[in-house]
Amino acid sequence: MPKISRYFIKSGMLFLFTGVLIFAVNEFPGLQLQYPLLPIYWHMIALGWISQIIMGVALWMFPKGKSSLSKHGSLLSWVSFISLNLGLVFRFCSEPFLSTHTEIVFYPFLLSIVFQIIGIFSFILEIWPRLTPVVRKPS
Repeated sequence: MPKISRYFIKSGMLFLFTGVLIFAVNEFPGLQLQYPLLPIYWHMIALGWISQIIMGVALWMFPKGKSSLSKHGSLLSWVSFISLNLGLVFRFCSEPFLSTHTEIVFYPFLLSIVFQIIGIFSFILEIWPRLTPVVRKPS
């Protein structure tokens, strides 16, 4: 399994654990914060866990073709991993405070969107050439 796939899968599992922990803590009486944490929970589950598990497995399972440069992952796959996770961290740090401190967290929130888009597009650019039909030799 390539190193980049392991990183995607491990960070996905970390987001699952953190998201479930945030949800569980928020459900205890007396521990609710004044800031909305449910959007963070869903973002951790959808983009943090599910998407990163899918991306990690896709980078591992889809054939790399003849132009495979490294068993550790290409530059595009690392850009995807780093920018997606940076975007998620910026989002988790800014989204709960959008309704109360908009002027402070607006730009980090905007930056989170940009990083997430870069991460998703770089993953698409990495995986797209691998989606080729299988050519079978006549028997």
